[in-house]
Amino acid sequence: MFKHSLLVLLVTGFLVTRASGDGLPGRLNVEQPQSTVVTLYSDKALISQTFNSRPNKKGSLEISGLPINRLDGSLYLEYIDGETIYQPEEIFWYQGGLDRDNYYRNLVGKNVEVFGGGLNVAIQGRLVSYQQGIGLVEGNNGRQYFIDYHDPQGLRVLSRATSGNQDKNLQYLMADFGQQPVSGPLKLSYITPQLSYHSHYRLTLLPQNQGRLELKTLLTNSSNINFNQAQIRLVAGGEGGVAGIYQKSRMLEASVESDAGSYGERVGEVLLTTLPKDTVLPANSRQLMDLFSEALHLEKLYTLDIYGLSTSGRTSIVERPRLTWKFEAPLDLPPAELRLYEQDPEGGYIISGHSWLPRTTAGDNTWLTMGEALAVRVERTRLDVEQKSGNELVVKWQARVSNDQKDSITLLIKERDANLIKLDSVKGATLEKPDQLSVEVAAGTGKTIHFTAKYRR
Repeated sequence: MFKHSLLVLLVTGFLVTRASGDGLPGRLNVEQPQSTVVTLYSDKALISQTFNSRPNKKGSLEISGLPINRLDGSLYLEYIDGETIYQPEEIFWYQGGLDRDNYYRNLVGKNVEVFGGGLNVAIQGRLVSYQQGIGLVEGNNGRQYFIDYHDPQGLRVLSRATSGNQDKNLQYLMADFGQQPVSGPLKLSYITPQLSYHSHYRLTLLPQNQGRLELKTLLTNSSNINFNQAQIRLVAGGEGGVAGIYQKSRMLEASVESDAGSYGERVGEVLLTTLPKDTVLPANSRQLMDLFSEALHLEKLYTLDIYGLSTSGRTSIVERPRLTWKFEAPLDLPPAELRLYEQDPEGGYIISGHSWLPRTTAGDNTWLTMGEALAVRVERTRLDVEQKSGNELVVKWQARVSNDQKDSITLLIKERDANLIKLDSVKGATLEKPDQLSVEVAAGTGKTIHFTAKYRR
């Protein structure tokens, strides 16, 4: 059972850390753990820590140093001794953080200054009432001033006295274990959006259809806590949430210990990556890391998706295919955005494409679709339409493929119309699938192909 209380707190980002030690009964500081595992997601982090701390004689354990910006419902505490688990009977904490309404409510009755709203000088007085952004100040000049924080041009209040709330209330979390005879290490975990990571791929084109695929990640720690001796892990493919991660936590830790430093270890339906042991996450920091670099053999293709029954009555249409790079995944690849780098005539590099690489299993073919082609175009002409019995519509097509570049190309034409039965009577191209044609076009030339498409009507 969790209880909540409201407290005015003038700090930025984190609870005030009280002087405490890991071995002092009844007190625990989260910045002094025995061990820490930081599991990073694209928008959050699961922090799992182990301590030797024990409750005091009353069964209470004061926990300080937790970030305010955390998911309170994710907080999890337990002592584990073999198969015996001891959990707190209740956890209680104050709602810390800088909250305007809480702050000004605690200034009621205290000396303040009124400024803004066209006043030439600040007016001293006493805040006699405040609620939900609206307050009333009784000035020392005998006048009353109405404060409305919803009005951007309105009056504002500046405190002339300390609120005294930091000393009057304790900024910590209290776990009550009652009279349980706890034993074993204490496991504490919580989720916070202040730590996360963002990965991206860099694919560099090299001569002779070769390339290099690099995966880079940007680690972000926006908290005031240093994670300098923590085990840092990345989870990819599970961005939908971290439900059930508590039940799997011990299994995950065991797998990391047995295969530390490996990339992309499969755990259920996600990829778990353990960063090198010397990886640190200092407070309020960002760092860019290389996760892997792999050589690839690339196949350059052009793909054109067509919808034969959606030409809006036009008998001829000019289309530009999209450049596509195909390669075999050298290992399990997490999903991430990808930028394509290509050498320019002066020997430098430019970003010539942008794509998204989906989650891919090692050995599978990966297709990266870039932007529209500049020097390849297709002029498609409908030659004839014939209605067959049995609700079949037969359309005869002619397509002129132009390749205005120095290299020969392979063009894939894919019929995406959901009513398609099959492509047939192909001339000048290769029928690879019932809905796909392949066309080879030499450099600086054009090629005309014919095919028939059968549709359901």
